[in-house]
Amino acid sequence: MEPVPPTEAAVIGITSRSEKKILGQTTQTWYIYWICAVASIANFFQGFDSGIYTIIIAEKAFIDEFNVTGARAGVIASMINLGNVIGNLFVAWWFIWLIGRRYTFVFGTMVLLVGVALQAGARAFAMIVVGRIIAGIGTATIGTNLAAYQAEVSSPQIRGRVVSFVQLSYQVGVLIAYCVGLGIQKMSGGVAWRTATSLQCIPGVLLICCAFTIPESPRWLIERHPERPERALKELSKVRRLPQEDEAVQAEFFELAAARQYRIDHNQDYTWKQFLTKYAIWKRIAFGMATMALGQISGIGALMLYGITVFEGLGFSSATLSLLLNVVAGILSLLATLVTTGGVDKWGRRITLIVGSGLMVLSYIVIAALADAYPLSRFNHGAAVVQIIFIYVIQMAYAGALGPCAWIYASEIFPTHLRDKGVNISQAGQQITTLWINQAWPVMFSNVGHNAYWILVAINSLGCAMVFFLWPETSGVPLEHMDRIFGETDKVVAFASERRVQSVSEGLGQTVQGMKVASAIHEERKSSFGV
Repeated sequence: MEPVPPTEAAVIGITSRSEKKILGQTTQTWYIYWICAVASIANFFQGFDSGIYTIIIAEKAFIDEFNVTGARAGVIASMINLGNVIGNLFVAWWFIWLIGRRYTFVFGTMVLLVGVALQAGARAFAMIVVGRIIAGIGTATIGTNLAAYQAEVSSPQIRGRVVSFVQLSYQVGVLIAYCVGLGIQKMSGGVAWRTATSLQCIPGVLLICCAFTIPESPRWLIERHPERPERALKELSKVRRLPQEDEAVQAEFFELAAARQYRIDHNQDYTWKQFLTKYAIWKRIAFGMATMALGQISGIGALMLYGITVFEGLGFSSATLSLLLNVVAGILSLLATLVTTGGVDKWGRRITLIVGSGLMVLSYIVIAALADAYPLSRFNHGAAVVQIIFIYVIQMAYAGALGPCAWIYASEIFPTHLRDKGVNISQAGQQITTLWINQAWPVMFSNVGHNAYWILVAINSLGCAMVFFLWPETSGVPLEHMDRIFGETDKVVAFASERRVQSVSEGLGQTVQGMKVASAIHEERKSSFGV
């Protein structure tokens, strides 16, 4: 990123002098951590579902009741991903834009709980399938909303760390699911899996209650209600824990308003046709979808979902032992995510993705080579232990690199007025890939056996090379200045130059007046965009 010239920095780079620090972090930063941690309950569901269905599809009572054999296992595993795709492409972005980030948490959770109820009370295979599709729509809605919300309320210095909470909450959900799997081992019949599924209602109710306690995104407010800029300023002041008159709040609000006003002045409030045909937008969609897909096409979804089966295939036939191995994987993955959460803003997105992909390539080579040397017909305990260690490395590489960076990247590369659609389309890429992998893995493994690992070596090598040569670094870049990373005009700087803005107060006066004058025109353009 090119440095901001001093004359521009005077307008857009003011920092507050009133910050107080606790344990090395400002009170504003601690508040951001708090509201984003509360919102992160949203992605707990996805992790819990992934973890608990690892156990449920291997549960004898569940298999017998619904005749879960062959392709049916793949259908159950993948239907939540189908729901995710439907939610991302047709539901989530529309509701996020219409009702806001806070209330989307409530709406998405209610949809999710309907799906959970259908699964927990299922008496036929079709109820399981429909329940998982509906639950997938709910998790897509609250998951993508979470990433966008966290990116929009955080500062550039901690944005990667905060958006990593998406992956962190996912890993917490996975770990709790594995522990629940151990806890229900002594339950008989269908009580075990029905109880495990029903437990998702607890965080669901908690999230609905908590959604009313967190502030609305000021960036969403300035886009959705430009005729009331004072409301966005009030929420920004609340998020930053500073008075509205504070120069840092005023400077940041100017950036939000200036970026939007420049876009409106230059007729860049895209219609659907422009959105789908403009190269600059498709370039970002390509990066978002590819980064999201990169983690899933690595094979991590299949390893997690069929984890118990994989462990049993390596010779660990005891169900309890396999579950314990999954719990260990959950703990290690959580620790890996914590490492990334603490450091991704220091070492950047690109290096994190490259290291994660490189570790996956190395791990799959070791697993594949050992599988060649010691097939199941010649089971070797030592080789199996080494394979499990590298399965853990793969899971840690995903949890500590590809998983969190996918959310970080997709949530920060799109301009505010397109962020909902951009994040949702990006995640659709992830879910389409997951849908394919979950369906294909059992078939592929049964046809080519352990040679499937060599296929994953090639896939991950290609992904690592793509990131190394093509991916731009976005760490530390304010959201309103992300355009320059993708070769577009920096709207804040362009607005300040075009209007010859000499101070923040002067710039605010121009942008606020412009927003009120252009409000009616903006509403017409939103209608043409389909919202």
